[in-house]
Amino acid sequence: MKTKEDIANYIASLAQRAILYEVTTTPKPGLVDCSNSGAHKDMDIFTFMASGSSLYKGMYECALEGMNFQEADKTKLLDRIRQPGIRCEEAMFKATNGINTHKGIIFSIGIICAVVGNLYLKTNRIEFEISEICNEVKQVCENLCYKDFQHITQKTNLTHGEFLFKEYGFKGIRGEVESGFSTIQNTSILVLNEWTTNKTLNLNDLFLEMLISIMTKSEDTNVVTRGGLESLQYVMDISTSFLEAGGMYQDKAKEKLEYINNLFVQKNISPGGSADLLAVSILLALLSGKI
Repeated sequence: MKTKEDIANYIASLAQRAILYEVTTTPKPGLVDCSNSGAHKDMDIFTFMASGSSLYKGMYECALEGMNFQEADKTKLLDRIRQPGIRCEEAMFKATNGINTHKGIIFSIGIICAVVGNLYLKTNRIEFEISEICNEVKQVCENLCYKDFQHITQKTNLTHGEFLFKEYGFKGIRGEVESGFSTIQNTSILVLNEWTTNKTLNLNDLFLEMLISIMTKSEDTNVVTRGGLESLQYVMDISTSFLEAGGMYQDKAKEKLEYINNLFVQKNISPGGSADLLAVSILLALLSGKI
């Protein structure tokens, strides 16, 4: 008989694995990986390893909160994981000496850990359909953007996310969780499902194919913050062209990605939001048993 703590440890271990799988996937255009730091001057693979290793306890606490949550209003689960999320951020900043490597990931994966913990409470299962998890996330995060942005016009000091919502209507990671991760359901999860029937790519190359597919559709606020809408369109266009040429199945795919990385570095482009969604996709793949 497994205890709640056993299950919480299992969920947290998959969350940490997904985060580490994401950063070690190589070569990722504009992003930190095993080869280089992409468009980042203040962090490298070791910064991410230190950060990723610090997040386990927070993910464990989020999963445990989900298992102990029995209220009818599912949106109240977000309140329950706020403190574990804050502690997780503090652990990250301590591990990285103040560098923000995983703030977006802590938010989205923390929610998934809580949701899966709650699903376990209701079903006594530890493997779930991806659509099942995403639908539950959607219910937990109902009206999140309205709640967070409703007083934005009265604020003077805006966060990056608030500024981008006010300026462009971009909802960022809040919109993503509120939609039940609609971007990845329409991109990387389709790639994953196709891969499960043939498995001709190794995991590294599968994750690259998933990442580039996300980049074709993601309203990546990291990209917009650095280079505006023009940079975002550039990322979407170059990613679409790469996939249309055959993606990771084409000849010299990695050389082409390294070329794109050089372009991104020159233009100071880092699709960090897409990288976060890749980590989410990997976690969903692990929780569903597809990987």
